[in-house]
Amino acid sequence: MNTFIALVLGSILSTAGIDFDDPLKTMPSKDADRIRQHLPGVVIGPGEAPPIEDADEWMPLDSTVYVYENPRDESKTLKHVMARLERAPGAAKDAPGKGWAMELPSGTTRYLKTVKGRGIVAATDISKPNAFIIRLDPPEPIVHLAGKTGNQVRENVRIRICDIDSPDDTSYSGTVKCEWEDLGSWKVRVPKGTYDTRLIRIKYDGSIGPASVSAWKYMFLAKGIGAVAFTDSRDISAFIFYNNDVDHAGVLKSATRASDG
Repeated sequence: MNTFIALVLGSILSTAGIDFDDPLKTMPSKDADRIRQHLPGVVIGPGEAPPIEDADEWMPLDSTVYVYENPRDESKTLKHVMARLERAPGAAKDAPGKGWAMELPSGTTRYLKTVKGRGIVAATDISKPNAFIIRLDPPEPIVHLAGKTGNQVRENVRIRICDIDSPDDTSYSGTVKCEWEDLGSWKVRVPKGTYDTRLIRIKYDGSIGPASVSAWKYMFLAKGIGAVAFTDSRDISAFIFYNNDVDHAGVLKSATRASDG
């Protein structure tokens, strides 16, 4: 009798869509639905990663080639290439500081630097396929010092897009509200391994020239590694140039640093 009742109850709960073994059951439902859609089977439950206090520990700024698989088709890959620069963007000639460039699959190069009290930010992008320079003021937060789960960072980012041959002339401009939020620690399994991560949600809302921007993306950061999974690798400007819903998700397959040979 007890077995029969358990089977009936299990059937009712399953029909109602209630799954007590769902690894995302404690995540806000809208976020969980998006993660299931774009990164199926990647999250295996809550994790134990500490809050982000030092951004450099969560996105090591070292010359590294990251290769990501599409979570639905392992034959499709994306490559992110991080390269160390001789001078940080905006730095004085006599105080070059530390700077890095991240080459994205879209053909955009993001110029990154660390800002005390904020973390890792991008102030300038170059879209090579479109021959544009994209200036972001204030810089877009890439890895922010959120402090703890639920903390939000909101920036109204003014964007100016210039032709690469006429950097002083503005081709398009506008403002995008960028909201960066830490959604806590989650354990994920990707081709490279299993990691305790911090889940970051980034939302964009605004307009640039004639184009409106309303988008979101999720990024799982592992300490000492960087992004091990994401729903979308595109930057702000790519949402203007490539306004489509093609799957841009990725799960980490390999990360090769220059120091590793």
